[in-house]
Amino acid sequence: MIALRSETLTATFSPFGARLAGLWHKDYPNSLVLGATDHASFRSDLVYFGALIGPVANRISQGRVCIGNTSWQMETNEAPNCLHSGSNGLHALVWQVTDQSERHVTFGIALDHGAGGLPGNRMFTATYTVERNALRLEITATSDHTTPINVAHHPYWNLSGHASVAEHILQTVATEYLPVDGATCPTGEIASVSGTPYDFTQPHKVPTDITLDANLCLARAKYETPEFAARLSVPDGPALEIATTEQGLQIYNGTGLRPTGTKLHPGQKLGCAAGIALEPQGWPDAPSHRNFPTVLCGAGAQYRQSTIYSIA
Repeated sequence: MIALRSETLTATFSPFGARLAGLWHKDYPNSLVLGATDHASFRSDLVYFGALIGPVANRISQGRVCIGNTSWQMETNEAPNCLHSGSNGLHALVWQVTDQSERHVTFGIALDHGAGGLPGNRMFTATYTVERNALRLEITATSDHTTPINVAHHPYWNLSGHASVAEHILQTVATEYLPVDGATCPTGEIASVSGTPYDFTQPHKVPTDITLDANLCLARAKYETPEFAARLSVPDGPALEIATTEQGLQIYNGTGLRPTGTKLHPGQKLGCAAGIALEPQGWPDAPSHRNFPTVLCGAGAQYRQSTIYSIA
């Protein structure tokens, strides 16, 4: 594992999936994200935990992407759809460490034209930097063909160290969300959060008796610099604030997590709602919906994402 330290934070990373494996604040005993010290754990029970998901995060209906007059077919690993770019997405690849210091690490990886069923010789970089009380993530990508790029960071947060996130309080700026169908794919509707379980415009506890798994709409276009998206907190414990350049924030309250024999960080156990994922991203399944902000990156253009996780 690669360890970075600031005056306040300690973070560990694995090149497998360029993932955040653990995050500690000096005033609290437990890792604030679910994770492990064994690289092998991330190849099995913790496959998405803390990883970078891409080149296209979330679900693509039928696994099909049309670019101009050409249709590209991705793996339908969650039949009939593609989830997180299939079994060989960025989360399942070993990235190279291209730069490192006491406070930052940069990972890089290349995807060949056609890899994952998508066009373009693509190059991705991800730099994690620990600041005094914040973890900053900068992601860039380029391609020599127009191609969809929508990278998401997928940590599961548990700020309390308790068995579930039932006591966690969430507030977001999102006034709209994307309703999903029975396969958890967006229907194409952009709906108000008012009167739904996705209304966190006022802070309240995260429900764990129902499943939350949908995109919260932060904006119609990327921000130039990170803007406040969400705040997650627990009574008498730490608080997390997320600022991002992304248009969306996927919320998944972890109700599908199940106990396993995997050894996590001290004080952590897998189980229903053991962690909550709050994933900055472009809107999912955007290639299937013309009314969604595009996630296509033109040939020679640069994709860029910046997200800041501040801990208090």
